[in-house]
Amino acid sequence: MANKAWQWQEGEYTVTRSTHWSGPGCHDGCGLLYYTKDDKLVRVEGDLDNPYNMGRLCMRCLNQTEAYNNSTRLKWPLKRVGERGENKWQRISWDEAYDIIVDKVKSIQKEFGGESIIGLEGTGRNIIWQVPYLTYAGFNSPNYVLGFLSGDSCYLPRAAQQAVMNSDFFVLDAAQFFEDRYDNPEYQYPKCIMVWGNNPLISNGYGFFGHWIVDAMRMGAKLVVVDPRLTWLAARADYWLQIRPGTDCALAMAMLNVIINEDLYDHDFVENWCSGFEELEERVQEYPPDKVAEITWIPKDLIV
Repeated sequence: MANKAWQWQEGEYTVTRSTHWSGPGCHDGCGLLYYTKDDKLVRVEGDLDNPYNMGRLCMRCLNQTEAYNNSTRLKWPLKRVGERGENKWQRISWDEAYDIIVDKVKSIQKEFGGESIIGLEGTGRNIIWQVPYLTYAGFNSPNYVLGFLSGDSCYLPRAAQQAVMNSDFFVLDAAQFFEDRYDNPEYQYPKCIMVWGNNPLISNGYGFFGHWIVDAMRMGAKLVVVDPRLTWLAARADYWLQIRPGTDCALAMAMLNVIINEDLYDHDFVENWCSGFEELEERVQEYPPDKVAEITWIPKDLIV
């Protein structure tokens, strides 16, 4: 395509280049082309010149025409004019809405102090700088929180650790940090990918575009899928481990049993960066592959 303009005409349509991401869980920012006619969105296509998604889109992007043109879509600020629960609203301007917010915040700060305001940011996956800065500097409150345990205990620690070690957060190295992507001479595709209890072609979560797994498969990567469902990726995997729901931990322990007992682990890493390895080694002996095969319904030879 090689059209680098941000907007152009194609017959009766105005084409506008942009990016998009949507909740829940998407942090991608895929390249899109919006086709509009008479200021109305008619269709959405993937931007072939965008190195991130290379023209491929998920249903959340492809379905934007229905979302944007929906008659019930909220398009402007509304102010409640009735009692709470009466569902009576009045349309107001953005300036009026901002004035109401400013007045409310100032009155709360004056009466109760800035610390009475809490800045809450999703599950902790939406780690953007604007919300904590607004909480600290705008509201004069120290109470910025991520809200829910899943983000505090899972996503944020992983993101922080990877930021320290890798300067960014990523699920899999799919050359997404190279402008020329797979053509970069320093890039090496992963030799084996394990997808465990996830359907990345649909979810595209954590800033990871699911189609990158397909790219790696085309380059020769082997794929292992652990999932009770026969997903698109599971149907094309080199190994599909159709696990009994709720027995994932037992399978992980059996894999550790094989890795440790067959001396397949990185000794240097364990000695320098791990604690409690001796206890782990002792614990996994309780989960030999033959026992776990009965627990998980996965044949022993697939576990080994």
